[in-house]
Amino acid sequence: MQGQLIKKTNQDDFLLLDKLIPKTHLLRKINNHVDFSFVAKLAEPCYSPNNGRPSISPELYFRMILIGYLYSIKSTRKLVEHIHYNISYRWFCGLTLNDLVPHHASLSRIKKRYKVVIFERFFESILKQCQSAGLINSQSVMTDSTLFQANASLNSMKPMSKDISVNKKPSKEGISQDKWHISNKTHRSRTDPDATLAFKAGALRGLKYKAHVCCDTDSRVITSIIITTGSVHDSQPYLMQLKHLKNKYFFNETIADRAYGSGDIIGSLSEVGIRTFIPLFTTRSGKITDAEAHGLTYNPKINSYQCSAKVELKGSKVNSLGYITYRTRAKDCRECPIKASCKVPQMKNREIRGIARHVHADLFRKINTQMETEEFKQKLRERLWKIEGVMNELKNYHCLSKAQFRGIDNTQIQAYMAATAINIKRLIILLLALRRCLVLAKNVPCFTTGRYLLYPKHRLIK
Repeated sequence: MQGQLIKKTNQDDFLLLDKLIPKTHLLRKINNHVDFSFVAKLAEPCYSPNNGRPSISPELYFRMILIGYLYSIKSTRKLVEHIHYNISYRWFCGLTLNDLVPHHASLSRIKKRYKVVIFERFFESILKQCQSAGLINSQSVMTDSTLFQANASLNSMKPMSKDISVNKKPSKEGISQDKWHISNKTHRSRTDPDATLAFKAGALRGLKYKAHVCCDTDSRVITSIIITTGSVHDSQPYLMQLKHLKNKYFFNETIADRAYGSGDIIGSLSEVGIRTFIPLFTTRSGKITDAEAHGLTYNPKINSYQCSAKVELKGSKVNSLGYITYRTRAKDCRECPIKASCKVPQMKNREIRGIARHVHADLFRKINTQMETEEFKQKLRERLWKIEGVMNELKNYHCLSKAQFRGIDNTQIQAYMAATAINIKRLIILLLALRRCLVLAKNVPCFTTGRYLLYPKHRLIK
């Protein structure tokens, strides 16, 4: 049966603690401005309505877990220990000095009971409070991803098949050394099968997870965070993530780095009327062939080229890299009167001539022109400190530098709580700014509130 959080605001023990907590303390600001009353209804389906003893209050549980992510306490045992002797933590959880702090094993069992769905709804409920306060109004979304260490070592990688043996690699001295040549195709971690090998320049090779993060451009509130294995490319869940956001929030602009700059992504977003500030990814955008320099004219209606001798170059099927090769016939080239002066490249070891054209060639020309504009460059400069700053907060201040638990669902729970901690901080900044300050300058945009610009020289009204 679900337990309820008993309010003790009139008890002497609680009032004693309340006097000791300063008004400027972060937890007091959160307690005054963030509503957690929705948690009881949120977790209600996880409990029997009339059987069993009362459980630990869901609101108490989320308040305890939130403390860990706000103050980067990564161990559940350490979190319970801190709440036991830290009076500000006790006060925020609604516990007096005489109340017992829930056991760390109870917190682990509650997490297994709730699973990832309850934590996702908790994240979305806080996000709705941010939206109601006006924090998600920029109509622009920034996206990035980051790798972080899984809770498993390379020693846990074992062959997925018994046929895979250890490869012996001779050393320079001629002495054979046994070394594992491991990859995601042949090996898998026994302790955390969801984690995969991933490598990034400047980082150690190991088992990784990857966090794909979307945030509001102005307020930097995290609107979506998805965890995948480390081997998943940044761009793979991107369109799905934006589609999910489009159903909840209105936006008409996306900003990302060149890892998302494939023709399929930019083309799909342009078709639905979303402006993209995404540089082209060189290995996917391909080389834009200058057909005019070769004396060719492209006809988009019949999807073919025509050379200066009026010979048609018909296209082949699209290859794996997105190219269509347009070729002449051997008969046409053999009988061509300007064969000696023809500028069309000749196919290797063949009499025919041809040229390759990417399926998104027109789009690439448009993006290349857009990349030279000052607006595009300004958006990318803005991305550097905004979304990269969010990633720094997640990893260095809110417990997402390493997976605390094993399994992709547990890691997703960790990501939701880390993102919620950041969103609550953004919400507190906005609410306090709107409550305490009145700006004399009007109609000036603000990076903090999205509405007003707060200057130190302006008169503050409490």
